[in-house]
Amino acid sequence: MTVASEFQGSVSEQSLAEEVYRLMTTQGSFFALDAPITQSLANLADFLAGTYQRDRDEIAGEIDAALRANDNLFQRRETENGVLYVTSRQGTYVPRSDADTHSFRQRLHEPDHPLPIDDISVVVSTSRPAITTVEPVFISDYWQVQAGMSPINPVVAPTDFGHASTVPTLPVSAGDVAAAPRSDIVIPEPVVASESVVAPESVVVVPEPVVVAPKSVPATRKPVVVPEPVAVPEPVAVPDPVAVASEPEVVPEPVAVPEPVVVAPKPVVTRPDRNTVITLPEGLALDLRRPVSDLMAEHGAKLEKILADRIDEDPLRRMVSFGRSYYPEASVVNLGKNDLRKIRDYILERNEPLPDTEIIADLYYHNPRQSDYEGFRFSLNYRLHREKDFEFVGVEGARLWSTKGLPAIGGKRVKAAEMGQITSYLAEGYDNSLEMQSAEAITTSKTLNRLLTFFEWEYGVLPFDASIAALIPTPMLPDQRSAVLRFESPQHYTTYLVEVRYPTGNRGGWLQGLDEFFREHLVPGALITIAHGNEPNQFTISYEEAAETSDRLLTLDEKKNKFAFANLTYYCAVDVDQVPSQSRFGRLKNLKSLPMGERRKSELVLEHVFEVMGEQAGTRSEPRYTLGLSDLLLSYNVLRPGSRSLLESLLENGENFTPDAQNPGKYLYTPAPRDESGSEEETVGEDGETLPARRRFGRYADDDE
Repeated sequence: MTVASEFQGSVSEQSLAEEVYRLMTTQGSFFALDAPITQSLANLADFLAGTYQRDRDEIAGEIDAALRANDNLFQRRETENGVLYVTSRQGTYVPRSDADTHSFRQRLHEPDHPLPIDDISVVVSTSRPAITTVEPVFISDYWQVQAGMSPINPVVAPTDFGHASTVPTLPVSAGDVAAAPRSDIVIPEPVVASESVVAPESVVVVPEPVVVAPKSVPATRKPVVVPEPVAVPEPVAVPDPVAVASEPEVVPEPVAVPEPVVVAPKPVVTRPDRNTVITLPEGLALDLRRPVSDLMAEHGAKLEKILADRIDEDPLRRMVSFGRSYYPEASVVNLGKNDLRKIRDYILERNEPLPDTEIIADLYYHNPRQSDYEGFRFSLNYRLHREKDFEFVGVEGARLWSTKGLPAIGGKRVKAAEMGQITSYLAEGYDNSLEMQSAEAITTSKTLNRLLTFFEWEYGVLPFDASIAALIPTPMLPDQRSAVLRFESPQHYTTYLVEVRYPTGNRGGWLQGLDEFFREHLVPGALITIAHGNEPNQFTISYEEAAETSDRLLTLDEKKNKFAFANLTYYCAVDVDQVPSQSRFGRLKNLKSLPMGERRKSELVLEHVFEVMGEQAGTRSEPRYTLGLSDLLLSYNVLRPGSRSLLESLLENGENFTPDAQNPGKYLYTPAPRDESGSEEETVGEDGETLPARRRFGRYADDDE
């Protein structure tokens, strides 16, 4: 590529011309070297004015001045559409010439020195010899000279029949002659042979130098003289001595040696150092000299978001996405109604959500070794995500699909809307699940330890608190509501499907589907361990085994919709203070099994727990109840999940709750005045006695003993 050795003009003009030349050659990077690259002054001014945030007319004048100063690279043309500048990748644009000055017709039929008409017959002889022998085709000296060859000179040599024959000499290159020793070249003398035999000792034919002019030679150079090859015949054996008359020695003319050709070096364009720091419109500055790994480690999340925003802003939607994967929309494989129906029927037949890899392998017989596997996998996920009959319930690395008609995981004892409001305290910031085990420790060890409450044990759910969030994978799609995980019990060789409901807005999240495992192997107050498995959606759940223990523990009689104590035998390690046994928490059976709609109201549940589990500290006319925070937390979690920080907030902000000054660590609850005009609600005590509602949970301080 030929460009100017340096740009002309002032320093600013040189820099501006260099940048314009780089822009235009980048635009024509796929052009031929001598192809014209045209750009208008208006376009250049618009681009550079937007890049440097400068006035367009001012920078247009600077561009025009800089390119005029470098007219060795840029040709200026004025047209109806404005000023145009033309250059090429090799520098100054030179238009091609279509003149045909070297055609085959001219070379063949119109030579520079045509032969006379009487010698045309020797160009190619068509005469046949009398005998049937293969004779060489004779070529005239003119055509041999034009082809850079010397005429073939015959050498008279003896034959086996005793008479002379014509033997052509062998051509030898000029380099071979120059490399051979001087003693190898024999210059013959004129030979006078007898009538019987003529045998030269050795003959070297040295042709005269032929001057071959190059196609185009600069005026300052001389034509290069190239000698023709020297023909050296093979040595001929002489049978008898031959008398040779002495003749003067014939010396060949000297061979012209070509002068060395001096090739001028290519000019080098010296350009100033480029700025390697680019600043994105979002204000993010990137130094391109840094390694890619360092840039991604520092700005990977921001660059990913910027890329996603740019793709979403494309009005033509040429790129489509599924999660963090992007693919050209034109290359997405289309799935028809028959394909969608076939996939849905297969999921219903298996009766559980299925991964995309299994659907592809079983229905389409694709395997990962095929070249189009990843493209087809993306197309399948992208098409199913756009259909209302399918729901994505997978995580990154395990893409599972569910469809309408599958049985609900975990049953329907608790509705999703009600459970989302019950666990909303986690979204409000009342979450102290990381007090015993930090999120970093959970993420590093991939293991979580926690105590099981009565509500969790009864309904098979786990609130999606911060400790579980540190272990469970995050949603893969922005609009993903749930995910299906597989929990395995290595102690009992059983597997359970667990549905994760992610928090959304002011609604909390939870895990459901472990009620069977909890009821068969655990009791409230048991210590469980959840660990991440080998697959992204695989987990193990276990507990510490202990000796057989039997006790009367709290249960819920669903038929009567009331709490009661029952004899249970368990083999797991428990926290004795958190086990709802009859010996310690006998009043728990008096709790009402409130509807889920009422359990959503945390203040109402707290007041009900105080009235049932609290000690009477008031009078009949002014009842008051006192209860410790530990017992309050255990009783509260019988009716609904709740954290210690939630209860502390309710006790501090509630108008009817005050700390018990006489009993540190306990709180007092004073119910609001009730309307005494109506009849009191009656209830039946354990001994069959009918008691008013306000006395059903214990005795007042002024009651007679």
